[in-house]
Amino acid sequence: MADHRTTPADFEQLDAAPLHASSWRAAIPVAGFYAAWCGLAFLSHLAGRTTLAPTAAALLLGAVVITNLLLAILNLPASRAAADATVAAAQTGLAIAWASVYAVLAEGPGELVPGMYLTAVLIAFSRTSAARLRDLALVAGAGYALSVTVRLLAGVAFPALWGEALQCLGVLGILALLVRRAHQDEQRRASLENQVDRLQQEVERITRNAERDHLTKSFNRQYILDALLREKARADRTGRGFSICIFDLDRFKSLNDEHGHLVGDRVLTVFSNRARRALRSMDAINPTRFRRALGRLGGEEFIAVLPGTEVDGALRCAERVREAVARHPVEQDLQITVSAGVAEYRPGESIPDLLTRADQALFAAKRSGRNRVRVSAVRPGRPAGDEPARPTLRVVR
Repeated sequence: MADHRTTPADFEQLDAAPLHASSWRAAIPVAGFYAAWCGLAFLSHLAGRTTLAPTAAALLLGAVVITNLLLAILNLPASRAAADATVAAAQTGLAIAWASVYAVLAEGPGELVPGMYLTAVLIAFSRTSAARLRDLALVAGAGYALSVTVRLLAGVAFPALWGEALQCLGVLGILALLVRRAHQDEQRRASLENQVDRLQQEVERITRNAERDHLTKSFNRQYILDALLREKARADRTGRGFSICIFDLDRFKSLNDEHGHLVGDRVLTVFSNRARRALRSMDAINPTRFRRALGRLGGEEFIAVLPGTEVDGALRCAERVREAVARHPVEQDLQITVSAGVAEYRPGESIPDLLTRADQALFAAKRSGRNRVRVSAVRPGRPAGDEPARPTLRVVR
């Protein structure tokens, strides 16, 4: 039995939520890059260095705005991480394409072009993997080479491209350094994630060990009593009751004296395994999402907490456990049996009182011949405070 907690699947569902708002936020720095390009291109035009026909400038600006708007509107990725990387790569690809178009259409030396390719790749820096950043840098280099080829074919004198080519080499060097830095950051990030995963696994292992009895692997006394308190609080809050079953192995002290403590430990382990399997097989009748839990109270005494289960369902559970234990011997000549006491929670009852009633029912099962289940039944129509101190016991077999 455990409280419902947020699982990794819950985070995956959160990640799958629409990301239009984050897409628009991611477009803001890209708009800044384009605004810087436009400003520098306008200043270069005023200085007479690079000119672009008004019609071509208007068409280019309109195409930039429309394509980026469409990218933001149609962004339907599978998860947040995939969204950021995919959008960054798409924005960089668009920027490279429009930088290439500008390089072809503009007349003049084109000193702005290498810087445009550099800033286009910077759009994806820190937002995508080093491998994808490297591919984008190669695409930017290919775009620049294509624009130079088109300009040469259009009749631009080759010597006029030398200064621009030197700038491009510098930009490519910077891109190489950026890719290397991104790769190093990615390696450090992967190393940190691996360390965090190992720490989380270790914490989970320690937590499981702290909750479990080291021999039987059932929940230990502290955990199961805490679980009882949580179940009582839930029952008082929701009105949905629960029951408990206390199991005690019959003649366990004699078994220990006759066969030794190692065999006794083996018997405890076998009982715990059989009981857990029997309880799990009854989960189909459990009307709540909280699972049954088996814990070791101490020695050969165990307790099962049955959320959302009334006394009749608890009886079936206890009988199923009793039959699973008695059905097969532990070893060839070693047969074991178990007695059980069942009690259903009464609203407002304290946990010690609930345990006392179940323990008294267990004592009655022992007294009537062992290998039995007895129930501390609540008398209908009478408040818990009016019940007699000695519980009413119902015989099952």
